[in-house]
Amino acid sequence: MPHMMKWWGWGDPKLNFPMADKPNLWPWVAKKLGIVSAVPTAMPVDLSSIQMTPTQASTELLAELRQILKPDQITLDPFERLLHSYGKSFPDLFCVRNGVVRRAPDAVLLPDSHEQVEALVKLAHQRNFCLIPFGGGTNIVGGINPEADEVRPMMTLSLRNMNRLISIDPESRTATIQAGALGPKLEADLAEQGHSLGHYPDSFEYSTLGGWLATRSAGMQSDAYGKIEDMVVSIKMITPSGTIITKAVPSSSAGPDLNRIMVGSEGILGVITEATMRVHKTPAIKDYRGYLFKSFEDGVHGIQECLDRGFAPSMIRLQDSGESELAFNMKAPKHGLEGWIQNRVKGWLRFRGYTEPCILIVGFEGAGKSIAATRRSALAILKSHGGFPLGKSVGNTWSKDKFNIPYLRDYIMDYGCMADVAETSILWSKVLPLYTGTVEAVKARFRQEDGTGYIGCHISHTYKTGACLYFTFAARQPKGKELEHYYEYKRLVTDTIMSLGGTLSHHHAVGIEHRPWMNQEVSPAGLQALHALKTSLDPKQVLNPGKLLPELDATRVSEQAEN
Repeated sequence: MPHMMKWWGWGDPKLNFPMADKPNLWPWVAKKLGIVSAVPTAMPVDLSSIQMTPTQASTELLAELRQILKPDQITLDPFERLLHSYGKSFPDLFCVRNGVVRRAPDAVLLPDSHEQVEALVKLAHQRNFCLIPFGGGTNIVGGINPEADEVRPMMTLSLRNMNRLISIDPESRTATIQAGALGPKLEADLAEQGHSLGHYPDSFEYSTLGGWLATRSAGMQSDAYGKIEDMVVSIKMITPSGTIITKAVPSSSAGPDLNRIMVGSEGILGVITEATMRVHKTPAIKDYRGYLFKSFEDGVHGIQECLDRGFAPSMIRLQDSGESELAFNMKAPKHGLEGWIQNRVKGWLRFRGYTEPCILIVGFEGAGKSIAATRRSALAILKSHGGFPLGKSVGNTWSKDKFNIPYLRDYIMDYGCMADVAETSILWSKVLPLYTGTVEAVKARFRQEDGTGYIGCHISHTYKTGACLYFTFAARQPKGKELEHYYEYKRLVTDTIMSLGGTLSHHHAVGIEHRPWMNQEVSPAGLQALHALKTSLDPKQVLNPGKLLPELDATRVSEQAEN
């Protein structure tokens, strides 16, 4: 697997979305989005046409960097600089596909040790140049983009060479891992010793432990193992004011939890170089199954009862009718006897009220005996809420294809369409109002245009108190106003989520895209506290400038202090 993704899209440069074996999918997508052209209309520009700005790194600064790093650990190569100019948000891809590079890093630095990172952060502080920590480049909120208006030199600090499993403590079930470890390598290294971290975000194949920690990532099995912050035992993070090292202990009450402060800091406070994580034995059984519900509401109530009664599966993914329709159209049609049986079953389900069915994928991981009782009870609860069992094949198909969906966005962008996601978490009492309100707000916007467009949602992570709702929306774009059009949808969806009580982000972080809502999310006083922490650890603002924190309103802060 390549260490970097396509420069113009998602994933392996050798792979594209497998549309050929899904004959029903493209006609359905084209109808939904109002695509009439039989050929792509918005292909990426030729790579050779992209003009990169000259590096701003002076000869003197490069000489100082070479005192810390070997020659092959510093690159000014234009293609490497391009690959580190953007993440994978829709605005990122739209710009790079059209040959627009607002600001490229002046160099890409590739340290291979904690000590080299310490020296680089110290030099950045002394010489007043900027460092942007970089893992796998999968961020979709602008969290790794060089700030376009920054006048100082900007260097990307790639941790891809710091990817080792340092040690494992099988008795304590902990592992110390370097921050640049990609998901597949991390899991493979742990599996060799019979263990797993069990963290599988959608970006798993191309994202790193450090990126997961910096953004408070959530994996598909978070119901069993928690989000990434729940797996942390200790962290090493280098700041311009010194290196923070927390103790590897199960728990502590010695002041505020520094691990929780470092996790989610998005590279603005320091560079995470390694972490000790809670791991578990490799599950002996991975059992995924599919169910069908008559409505999203029925599925929600079934999930709630499973959690209330203590029979939570390892993984739950409830898709609304919009996402389920997409999933049905991704399946290859059956023929002959199988097709006849399938059509008979579909007719029976429609007769029983499954006219706009919602798919639930449910998973159980662990030892056979330990999960048997939970599985039996959970499945009985789901059936009592109208869940119709689809069997293991549906669950296994989802498990096999779960990392392919991001490739579909590249495909529809070729036809001048926008696709994006928004995720939030909210209390159970507000899940259905937020779901309905957000879907209806987007559909109303579709009607204001030409009536075409797609909106779907699924529940991806659950808690005793609430759940994560994950929305996907897509629309055909007006030529020449693509970014303006995108940001109108972005504001609509985010404003709606915030007004209905959801959080700004459950696991995608803040970056640039979500900064305008941070004051609303954490309160003015909370924002002031975060700014104070940033100033204390990074007084010259050299680490990932322009991310996470909006500028403080000095007048408002002064008035609050006086009151």
